[in-house]
Amino acid sequence: MTDVTDDLDLSAQAGILLGAFMTGRSFQPNLLSRATKDQAILTGVAAATGYGWGTSAHSFLRAIARRFGRAGLGTSIAVDAAAVAVGAAAYKALPADVHAPPRRAVARLAALGYGAAGAAGLVAAAGRYVPGHQSVVSTGSAALVASAGYATIRNSVVGSADATDGRAHEDIARNVSPPKAIAAAGVTTALLIAAGHGESKLSAGLSRAAAAILGGDAADHRTMGRFASFATLAAAGWGAVTLVNRKLAVGGSAADDSNTAAPDIPEVTGGPGSLIGWDKQTREASRWLREVLTPAQITEVMGEPATQPIRVYASLQSASSEQERAELLLAEIDRTGALDRSVFAIFSATGSGYVNYVASETLEYLTRGDCASACIQYSVLPSALSLNRVHMGTRQTKMVVNGIIERLLARPADKRPKFVLFGESLGSQVSQEMFRGEGITGPAGIALDAAVWIGTPNATKWRDELWGGRSVSQAPSVGPGAAFLPRAIRDWRGLSDEQRAGVKYLLLNNGDDPIPKFGPQLLWRQPDWLGPDNTRPPGAPRGTAWQPVVTFFATFLDMQNALSPTPGVFDEGGHDYRRETPEAVRTVFGLEATDEQMARVQASLRQRELHFEVQRDWAAAESAPEAKRTEAEAKVEKRVAGWVGHDVDAADVEKLANGEQ
Repeated sequence: MTDVTDDLDLSAQAGILLGAFMTGRSFQPNLLSRATKDQAILTGVAAATGYGWGTSAHSFLRAIARRFGRAGLGTSIAVDAAAVAVGAAAYKALPADVHAPPRRAVARLAALGYGAAGAAGLVAAAGRYVPGHQSVVSTGSAALVASAGYATIRNSVVGSADATDGRAHEDIARNVSPPKAIAAAGVTTALLIAAGHGESKLSAGLSRAAAAILGGDAADHRTMGRFASFATLAAAGWGAVTLVNRKLAVGGSAADDSNTAAPDIPEVTGGPGSLIGWDKQTREASRWLREVLTPAQITEVMGEPATQPIRVYASLQSASSEQERAELLLAEIDRTGALDRSVFAIFSATGSGYVNYVASETLEYLTRGDCASACIQYSVLPSALSLNRVHMGTRQTKMVVNGIIERLLARPADKRPKFVLFGESLGSQVSQEMFRGEGITGPAGIALDAAVWIGTPNATKWRDELWGGRSVSQAPSVGPGAAFLPRAIRDWRGLSDEQRAGVKYLLLNNGDDPIPKFGPQLLWRQPDWLGPDNTRPPGAPRGTAWQPVVTFFATFLDMQNALSPTPGVFDEGGHDYRRETPEAVRTVFGLEATDEQMARVQASLRQRELHFEVQRDWAAAESAPEAKRTEAEAKVEKRVAGWVGHDVDAADVEKLANGEQ
């Protein structure tokens, strides 16, 4: 048998085989369903990762083989077998533990990686003993390995699948066409590998340039070349992100065509007497302020007399500094008499400035309008692009809270409103981090009577403080104090009425929501929600395994698919909490309503959501240039037909936009 002396051939073959295995494994489900294009991206990432790691790691193993003399096939097989044995032993000796030091997780990952590279090398070496043309043997080996990888996931189940009916409870259930996904993944893989080769050539060129300027051999400056290459690519990436940010900021800063007129209600920011002009309102600010309930609407649903609710909002454009925005909001609170109401609520918005209207309208219904809601904005960009604004948002919110506490302490105890807080998504992180380092004493320290947070991001440290060293394998009990941190809504519903009544701080999560689960640690550490199947919490996928890089990207794709709601249809899954929010607000905030009233509230919330979505889309279509207006109207009609489940024409859409249906 001919010795193998060309490192690239055997190592490259090992990389191809590992990439093929990961290609098959990439089809395993994660938290949510995914579409064909998502699967194509994930398969491409998996193939490129496997190829890159397999080639690099096996090259290192081949270098070790050289230490024993001529690196023939027999020596390479022995080293690969040793890598598999040592890797398996180390991986078993270092079980996954999310509370263990990072170096342990890295050691476990190294054991897995080199063991896999060794196994791929053994299969590649075995192919050398198979008669026939090596290209045919290699192709066949890769196909068999990919099939083996796919076979390991046959009984896997997506996290959103209901245990009783098997249906994926998501806003949109997506399906994958494997042939299309594999074909598209081939293109993705080729592009990723080409990008890697391009980066290598760029760094090599920079190294030669450094040698020409500084002297010496290009190899002496390869590290400098790598860093320079990375900096160049990072600068290009940052430029692209900046451009996207600017375009999104323009959209987030402008009011909708349907919200250009200021409200005529003095109790609302932007209305008569407001200290913040309507021209300063951003898209999300103007939506929330214009959609405030009126006494007549509340009375129609609740069947009881009502007063006008108060809504105040300090938009990002209202002032140039955090302090000025906080002072403006406090001034609006004073102007409207917000603290004279029975309930005062701070709403911590998402990155775009969106305030959860389901929660705010539920509050207005259940208090019969005797409430005030306040929000301060820290960004106009989607939450994924607002991560660098979290600290600013927390500082602003704390300024407002300090002002509220000062005003409450100046009042007699019997003249103070119930003080509550609601946060969603990145807004949950912004408001919770006010209490970082204070544990459960944080909310009590600001006299916060109750709080509901939904979809708290994984990066939130205060939640970690409350969770402590508990395991996700068992439903948590209420605590610490009056806080409850369910793994999924099922845990919240599993409490008795008496237990739920004792919860004052609820951190509600859907089990299949990727926002509380996504973080950089998925790259290098197995998360607790992907432990043995019998220890996984509700909403986690079943029959799957953690894969470095692939699980990270799969969860990232899940985040993109986590919220795509159908207006007027409330379901449970992903990052959608519309169905559960009204009851959570009612229970935790201690608000009174009969079951019949709650049923009418739920129906009204759905009708109003559909009405405002259609109103905004129709107004945008009507504002289109005359040559494109018919096409724009047709698109809205088609979209609305999909929402309501039957064909509609322009007259039907206009009625929905006017709230007549």
